[in-house]
Amino acid sequence: MALSAGLGRMQKPPEKLSVQATATFDKVGDAWRVTTMELQVTGTVPGLTAAEFETAAQGAGQNCPISAALKGNVAVTVHAKLA
Repeated sequence: MALSAGLGRMQKPPEKLSVQATATFDKVGDAWRVTTMELQVTGTVPGLTAAEFETAAQGAGQNCPISAALKGNVAVTVHAKLA
């Protein structure tokens, strides 16, 4: 949702966004924890370059409420490409 909102503010609303998330569980001490979250974002956004889409996706990944909740506990990476 943060990416869609950001693209809307850029006057480049997406036609379609698809996100796949892959979480990694590792043993930390005596407990199992989610240690990484990798997001693969694919979008159809008319009038946007691949570089602009990547920048928007990275910004959304840093500023969305879920990323903020995970910050310091889970390493979140975002990979973005236009369809």
